[in-house]
Amino acid sequence: MTPNQRQAAFDRFFVELARGRAQRLGLGYAGTIRKLPPPPLPGEALGTTRYYLNAVARDGLSSGLVELAGAAEASLRRAEGWVRTGQGSAPVRTLKRKV
Repeated sequence: MTPNQRQAAFDRFFVELARGRAQRLGLGYAGTIRKLPPPPLPGEALGTTRYYLNAVARDGLSSGLVELAGAAEASLRRAEGWVRTGQGSAPVRTLKRKV
């Protein structure tokens, strides 16, 4: 898989993960936001990227960002490593739908 293909797979994974989180929170999904860290000063380490779900209230009157943390963040970090190195298996997430 090429780096561009791995990045595209990561992006699909990120969207699916965010949609699932929105669903569990009872919110509408409006998109995802990836906040890149500022460039480091010489000699400093690069900061970490932060991932957000852009959520909309069910009534559609308000929206806001929900940071993806915990297990979602851990999954995204593993997937980031896979995108960089290509080692291991591609990230896979299947939305569990309520029956």
